[in-house]
Amino acid sequence: MARSKEATRKSILDAAEAVLRQRGAHAMTMDAVARAAKCAKGLVHYHFQSKKQLLVETVRQIAAARETVWAEAFDTPNPQDAIDRTWDVVKGEADSGTLKAWTSLVALADDAVDQAVNKASSEFRSRITEATKELLARAGLRPTIGGEPLGWLLAAVVHGIGFQVAAGGDMDVLENAYAAAWLGLLSLTEPLD
Repeated sequence: MARSKEATRKSILDAAEAVLRQRGAHAMTMDAVARAAKCAKGLVHYHFQSKKQLLVETVRQIAAARETVWAEAFDTPNPQDAIDRTWDVVKGEADSGTLKAWTSLVALADDAVDQAVNKASSEFRSRITEATKELLARAGLRPTIGGEPLGWLLAAVVHGIGFQVAAGGDMDVLENAYAAAWLGLLSLTEPLD
């Protein structure tokens, strides 16, 4: 039975993401995506007229999946669980190749891809900021410097640790650095009245 147009498009996006996770953005070709999707190269071009368009759509897909996973990790009543669960997300993103894919997309010198990555990164920071504020409120804490700077700090730590993991950094050292960043973040809070 033939797949629907949307199912085919999704299959191609999933294949592009798989290729990015394995090879990175510079090594991704329409041929490689077609092979991974088990379809003709012409079908890839039919759904995505160019590699640039395919990369932009893949950025959006990866970003949406990351937002969901990170939101679920923050959905806990206490900071210790959030630290543990979000570290598990970092490790999962490293193991799955998501960090490699994201790092390669960040490094790609292409205006359209850069715009998509920057938009996704901005949305990620906003979501992390809101998730941090909500987590602190559930824990009976409030930031002493305002919630937005704390969220931005944590998003910067997540991205920085992610780049280190993608570069082959020592996971034990990075886990300790991640925990230390959280301790620093928590030191900038006070109990709710």
